[in-house]
Amino acid sequence: MAAVSSYPQQVETNIYWNLLKDLDEDLKIQLVTRLKKSLSAKEVAKASVTDEAQKAYVVMLDKLKTYQAYPVGWDGEDAVPLTPQVVMNFNHLLEVIDKQLLVGLTIFPETNGTLLIDCTDKEAGISLGNDKFSYYIIKDGQVMGENGIDFSVQAITQVIKKIAA
Repeated sequence: MAAVSSYPQQVETNIYWNLLKDLDEDLKIQLVTRLKKSLSAKEVAKASVTDEAQKAYVVMLDKLKTYQAYPVGWDGEDAVPLTPQVVMNFNHLLEVIDKQLLVGLTIFPETNGTLLIDCTDKEAGISLGNDKFSYYIIKDGQVMGENGIDFSVQAITQVIKKIAA
């Protein structure tokens, strides 16, 4: 079994030393150590996205691309394509949301140009429009939800967390 090279780590350390060359040696060591720990934490955070979450993310991107290409009348009647604003809103959500929250969700186009984010294992969904969204949750025979919520990534993420709970 081949040994893992530490060459990239050494180059990274040398870069830090060059950036900090005017500082005293003890301070350099402290700063480089803290920076390495910080970078390690970021790498751990990146790696914490599970394969299942990554798959959910990729599947949603693929479905969105497919649905974007749907023409007027895609349902055989008078359905309209997804609006550019809906696509932009959903892409923005996908960029910033914790990917783990996507597990158990799927998307479908709606005939009015909006996008349904559907929970596959619960009776719940979110209808994403141009500048507003609505959601419903059916739990223990009770229907909960809200219509006409102003779109923001934070607001829709809170609803997704509520659905997941």
